[in-house]
Amino acid sequence: MDIRNCKRCNRLFQYNGIKYCPKCVLELDEMFIKVRDYLYENKNANIAEVSEATGVEEKVILEFLRDGRLELREPSLDLTCERCDKPITSGRMCKDCLALFERIMKKDINESARTVENLKRDAGRVHLVDYIRKKQD
Repeated sequence: MDIRNCKRCNRLFQYNGIKYCPKCVLELDEMFIKVRDYLYENKNANIAEVSEATGVEEKVILEFLRDGRLELREPSLDLTCERCDKPITSGRMCKDCLALFERIMKKDINESARTVENLKRDAGRVHLVDYIRKKQD
């Protein structure tokens, strides 16, 4: 059982992969619905206008954008790539940084697979050498 503190209200809760307690998850979902509904009616509103009209803090709206629950029409200085600081519309990284990250991950996975394959081939020999040494002692 993994118990953690809620990132929003700091209460203890049983962690299930979400960084918020169940009560805060419900509150955030209600806030998201308010923001979403407001944006359906006011498509050209900016983050400050949405925050003022709905009563939802700007940092919560930015978190919805970072989580990919909302998307800006055009890149904004309010939401930037965490790696290169280029303005983005949604998520945590720009497309270029995501592509670079993906290439690096694929390269590391391939290298890990080769390492595991080499270990499998050598595993029998190492075991046999250890067995012979123990028998001689």
